[in-house]
This record gives sequence, C-alpha cells and structure tokens, in this order.
Amino acid sequence: MYLTDSKKVEDWQAIRADALNNHDELFWRKVYSDFFWGRINSRYLTPIESISNNGSYLGEGFSIVAIQCSLIEFLESTFKGEIYRLVNKPTELKKYEYSGSKKCFLSFLENRAPFNAIFDNKKANEFYSSIRCGILHEATTKNGWRIWGKSDSGKEIICFESKKIYRDDLQYALKDYMKSYADQLVADVELQKAFIRKFDALCE
Repeated sequence: MYLTDSKKVEDWQAIRADALNNHDELFWRKVYSDFFWGRINSRYLTPIESISNNGSYLGEGFSIVAIQCSLIEFLESTFKGEIYRLVNKPTELKKYEYSGSKKCFLSFLENRAPFNAIFDNKKANEFYSSIRCGILHEATTKNGWRIWGKSDSGKEIICFESKKIYRDDLQYALKDYMKSYADQLVADVELQKAFIRKFDALCE
C-alpha cells in the first residue's frame, strides 16, 4: 500500500524505529518531506492545482473547497496524533481516537496560525456548518455563503461581512500552515510522537 506517490507502508516501517528515538532536525525534515509532504502533495495539493489550473471560475471552487475541508481535518488530526474511528458510543473510543469531525475541524481553525488570527469559536462554527458541511453533504454552501476565486490581496481567506470564502487564499494559508508545522515538528518531541501515531494508523 502506498502512503504517498512513492513511499509504501514498508518504507515507513523501515524508518519507524529511528523515528521513535532520533530527534535530529535533519532526520525529521526528511521524514516530513518524504511522508507528510509527499502524502499531502500527491493526495491533496496536486489534485487541487489540477482542478484550479484547468478551471474557469465557473463552479470548480466547490470541488476545491471540499478537498481543502478534508485536508483541514487531516492536518489537525496529524498535529494531535489522533485517529478517526466510527463508534456507536463515545465510551467505545480508545486514547487518541475521535469520532466527530466538528471538534477536530474547529480546533484547527481556532488554534493553528494563520487561521487563529481570523477565527474565534463563533466564526469557526459558521465555517463548519455553512461551508464545510454544506459542501460535503449537499454540494452547496448554506446561509448565503459564496465561493470566490481569490481576494485582491490574496490573503483574506474569508469575509464574514459579505459571506465570501476565497478558495485560492485558503490554499495559500494552508501551505503557510504546513511550512510552520514543519518547523514545529523538527523541534518538538511530542509532535513527533503524534506524527508516528498517525502514520502508524495509516499503515493499518
């Protein structure tokens, strides 16, 4: 099974023991590049760019934002080292498991830069219910929200007054977060442990 466009489960298993004990910056930058970036780029960023580059701003924003919303949950669950599992009762969840996407999604918007400078709990909930859930469940935005290509500045992401989300600005912000995450990962042992938990789960 491939974890990225070029790395397989066996490749992760081959470096896992080192990952548990080696906290060297260069080692973890390679882990980030080979596994995290390799997965994100092949599974999310390249498909988004393919849609965007061949689009005409006539509806492809729905597909792009749907992928971006899926990416947000993966980014946050990787940061925390949490694994999604469908259960009948919350009491069935084990440590580091979760069953509700909302908490994970809101946590990302409220806690991770540059998003935490824009989203408080109320605004994060509005994004989740009117944009994320509308698109993923009914292929539409809710409550008057619209998807636009990009703002004049390229850094606005979302405008609550006019109810616009800018898909290209959101893409730039997600890339900024991932660069920041790389710098945190190579310096934080707890984030490295969380990363290992997540990729162990992806290999199951």
